[in-house]
Amino acid sequence: MTRCDEPVLSRDYITEAGKARANKNLPKRGDKVDDRKIIALLNAREQSGLSALKQKYERLILKVMRGILNSPQDAEECANDVLLDVWNRIPPDEPADLTAYVCKIARRRSIDRFRYNTAECRNQALLTELSECIPSGIEVWEGDCGELSKLLSEWLNTLSKNLQRLFTLRYFFGESVKNAARECKLSETAASSALLRLRAKLKDFLTERGYFDD
Repeated sequence: MTRCDEPVLSRDYITEAGKARANKNLPKRGDKVDDRKIIALLNAREQSGLSALKQKYERLILKVMRGILNSPQDAEECANDVLLDVWNRIPPDEPADLTAYVCKIARRRSIDRFRYNTAECRNQALLTELSECIPSGIEVWEGDCGELSKLLSEWLNTLSKNLQRLFTLRYFFGESVKNAARECKLSETAASSALLRLRAKLKDFLTERGYFDD
């Protein structure tokens, strides 16, 4: 079977794989599954290889992921992604140690999801901060609010270069206060205070132009 002829597998298939045997090659639950047999099935593009992989390694994958992620739901979703990653990587990969190989992919997937979740929290913090001074929130950076974007650029031009950099690092590039402070050679406390004052000044600037009620 060529790659083009391979069945397209999804999370739905993986979820159901434990409920029905893909074919007679899949060992019964409780049998010890040999890694070499799993790899051979994956190389042959047999769906039973994915089922055997899930049967043997799902608990280990979840254990690795729960050590990094706080959400059981995220861990379960990422576990399915790990199984798909292994399916898509073998072949051409030929791991000498399947356990170490699966754990490595599980850790990578967990870290990616952790970073994504952290970014989501950071974006929410940015939206909260910007709601104090920009009616349309962060979408102003996307160019959807033409006049407001022009006013924001006008206001930024009234600031010193360092304060411009601090504001744009925090609210355009989404940097943490700590990272933005370091880039601007400020302490984190000084940067936080400066950003608070800048948000107040921006709100005053926009209030004068009719964007906030007095």
